[in-house]
Amino acid sequence: MVNTKTDNYSIRNIIEYIDEHSGDNIPVSELAKMCNMSYSYFAKEFKSMYGQSCKEYIEFIKLSKAENLLLFTNSDLNFISEETGFADCSHFIRVFKRRYGMTPKKYRSVAQGGQ
Repeated sequence: MVNTKTDNYSIRNIIEYIDEHSGDNIPVSELAKMCNMSYSYFAKEFKSMYGQSCKEYIEFIKLSKAENLLLFTNSDLNFISEETGFADCSHFIRVFKRRYGMTPKKYRSVAQGGQ
C-alpha cells in the first residue's frame, strides 16, 4: 500500500508493487528509492525478509505469470515475453529454460499431454 502522505513504500509492501508492475522493467535501484533506502541496504533487507534477492523475486513473478499464459492461453511467445516484461523473446526463452529445464514451447507441449 502506498502511504499517500509521503508516497513511500515499505519493504513489506514492495512485493505488491512488484506483482502489479511485473510487466514493466523494474530496476531494483528504483525500488530501493521508493523505500527511501540505499540500494545495498534494500537488497540486504529484502533478502533477509524473503530469502532471495529482489532480482530473483522479480524473475520468479515474471516466470510464474509466463507459466500461466503458456498453460491457459494460446498466446505466442513474443506476446508472452512482452506481457511479462522480458527484454525480448530470446531472453525470455533463456530465463525460462534455466528455471524449468525446457523451452516454453516444450513446456506448453508437455503440459498439454505432448512430449
